[in-house]
Amino acid sequence: MKITAEYLHRKWKSISYYDGGYIQVEVKHSLEWHVGYKEIDQKTLVIVSEKEPELLQTSKSIAVSKGRRMDGRWALSFALMRIEQDSVFELLCADLIAYSQSAENETAALALTAKRYKQWNKLLEHQRKSLMDENNRKGLLGELTYLCSVIDSGYPIFAAVQGWVGPDGADQDFIYADGWHEVKSVGVAASSVTISSLEQLDNSDPGELVVMFIDKCAPERGDAVSLGEQVDLTLARVHEDGDALSLLESKLMRYGYIDLPEYREQKYVYSGRARFLVDADFPRLTADTVMPQIIAAQYSISLAGIEGWRVED
Repeated sequence: MKITAEYLHRKWKSISYYDGGYIQVEVKHSLEWHVGYKEIDQKTLVIVSEKEPELLQTSKSIAVSKGRRMDGRWALSFALMRIEQDSVFELLCADLIAYSQSAENETAALALTAKRYKQWNKLLEHQRKSLMDENNRKGLLGELTYLCSVIDSGYPIFAAVQGWVGPDGADQDFIYADGWHEVKSVGVAASSVTISSLEQLDNSDPGELVVMFIDKCAPERGDAVSLGEQVDLTLARVHEDGDALSLLESKLMRYGYIDLPEYREQKYVYSGRARFLVDADFPRLTADTVMPQIIAAQYSISLAGIEGWRVED
């Protein structure tokens, strides 16, 4: 039986806050799993094992504790600290169970659980909400597709990954020796592209706006790819360079991505791209071109209106 977030949600819902107690999760696994409430409204996942588990780090999102039970076995508990992360906590718990389910013994299962929790912990510290929304998914898909094209062009692998600076908080998505590149993902029928800030196209160095045409599609299409599959393809491109692989995994985490089934359900099709030179005459809003009272802005640019800045791909 596959344990899902929905299954765990029903388990928690069946427990009275005031009665306390825990319910065992019915799953074939090397570890024993329970869900319950540590305090009113504080959902908790508990692992019970013969082997002593590693005491994992408590964070602002999840309080972790371990102790010896009356029966001599060990209990490792994960208690939700941020109520606004309720839904993502359910996903985390289901994923911890599934991720370690293939382990043949307690020691291996505990090691896998610890590894996966540490990945989740980094993610939760960067985002308070649940899964990435559709815009962020398409945005990541577009940026990874562009990154793959850079690698396929012969650019050094580590430098290609290092130049993907969007996840690090930079104003533009990619910065390379030839300039900066801002990547936007839109549907093939889109007539405009949205610029999310005054800083996004504000750079005195030469750069370009790269518009990636990506749409949802039926899963049976031969050229269809999910976000999770595109991540796999990108990781495969860099696997021969251990440093690049580690850096890419770190950047994916900072972006807000962790490998979950939900990111492998929806399929997309990539229909090509359009590149536009962003020079001094390119139509854009920057901090220098708006009145000083305006400190932030989001705006849309007509794709037809910037055809004169289009460059050959």
